[in-house]
Amino acid sequence: MNAELRDDGTFVIHGVLGNTPQAVTLALREVRAHLDRRPPFADLDASWEIVVAEVLNNIVEHSYANGSAGSIGLHLAFHPDTLHAEFLDTGLAMPGHAPPQGPAANLDVPTAHLPEGGFGWHLIRTLVTDLDYSCAEGTNRLALEMPLSRAS
Repeated sequence: MNAELRDDGTFVIHGVLGNTPQAVTLALREVRAHLDRRPPFADLDASWEIVVAEVLNNIVEHSYANGSAGSIGLHLAFHPDTLHAEFLDTGLAMPGHAPPQGPAANLDVPTAHLPEGGFGWHLIRTLVTDLDYSCAEGTNRLALEMPLSRAS
C-alpha cells in the first residue's frame, strides 16, 4: 500500500491487493499501520475498518466466487472527518447491478437458529452516508463515503 499526506490534510492510501482472505487481512494491517503513524488519524475508531473489511471480504467471497484470478484496487482518502473509499475489481458483477439492501437480520429467534452471516451489507449501509456502484467494461466500482469518528 502506498500512502501520502496531501497539503489539504487528506491522507490517501492506495494500492492493489490479491483476491484472497489473506491479502485482505494484510492490506487492512498495512492501512492501520499507515494510520497509526499519522496523527490525527491514529485515533480513529474501528468503524472505517469494519466497512472496508466488509467490502473487501464481499469482493473476495462473491465477486471472485467462481475462483477466477484477479485483484482488488483500493483507494482510501481519509479527510479530517470523512472517509472516501473506492474499490475496483474485475470479478462478477453484483446481482441486479446494485449493492444488496442488507436488511437487519432477525435476532428474535432461539439461539440455535441465529444466522451466521448476512450482517455485512446492513453494517455497511448503517455506517456510510453515500454508496455508489457501477459495472462497466468488466470492472466493478464501488465508492462510498462515511463519517470518521475518534476512539474514546
